[in-house]
Amino acid sequence: MDNPKFWSHSGKDLNDDYRKKILQLEKEVSFGLWVQVLGQIIELKGLSELYYLEKDSNKIGEQQILTGVWTRTIGQILEAISVSKQIGETDLEKLIQDQKVAITGDLLVSIGSAIEVIGGINVLEEETVSPPGIVP
Repeated sequence: MDNPKFWSHSGKDLNDDYRKKILQLEKEVSFGLWVQVLGQIIELKGLSELYYLEKDSNKIGEQQILTGVWTRTIGQILEAISVSKQIGETDLEKLIQDQKVAITGDLLVSIGSAIEVIGGINVLEEETVSPPGIVP
């Protein structure tokens, strides 16, 4: 079965140059996602080591940030794997399944970012709390 994304709306087969350009761009997108995965892993490693080195790492905000980064990293990996699997896929069912996994990865990235934002706000609040005016 021919890949449906290489057919025009009228059902006619698109030319080979167009197919090659599409494939090239899909590979660029996949490469970009893998670069992001590498960046996520580097960030996760650094933050994890900082978290465990700091003496006051039991703060809720810092835990939330680390949880958010873990969630984003997992989502980014899922997305990169699924997009890579979509390249050149001709089976429509497999293509749709991989697209669903990519969307799930995107969702995890978004949820992780939200958790990280909440953690950042909590860290800011923890660091800006001033002592009471009257110390007993």
